[in-house]
Amino acid sequence: MKIKIIAKKNDETKHEMASMTRNGKTFNKHPRKENCWIYHGRMPISSCWIFIHDNSIQIENVIVINPENRHSGHGSKMISDIRLAFPDIEIWVDTWNCTRPFWEKMQEMKYIDSIANDYSWPCINTTCKACHPKRSFPRRSVFE
Repeated sequence: MKIKIIAKKNDETKHEMASMTRNGKTFNKHPRKENCWIYHGRMPISSCWIFIHDNSIQIENVIVINPENRHSGHGSKMISDIRLAFPDIEIWVDTWNCTRPFWEKMQEMKYIDSIANDYSWPCINTTCKACHPKRSFPRRSVFE
């Protein structure tokens, strides 16, 4: 896979930020994670990370920031942007129990190719009732 990387100097921070643009979609290099790119194309509503492997893309850290904006199609549009940027590359995810319906829908719509984990994987958010249905009260006051 050939990727064009452009280093841009931010005058405010005096740091260089690498970015790549594919099919009109721009991804910024994660400052600390190897092979990781951040898609801010739908900010301030949503963003995610992609990890570029040899012949595949893994999507992680998908977030629709304001809970009021969830279930409105913002995440789907963002994932479709990634498919448009990488039309011929396998795109896959690992998924928690509570997000599996979303990813199954993304797979049905052909925005992703596969869900790698075919087993139950409760999320780390101990207040999530979908993944932790027997929890009568949260162990933490806020999920961070």
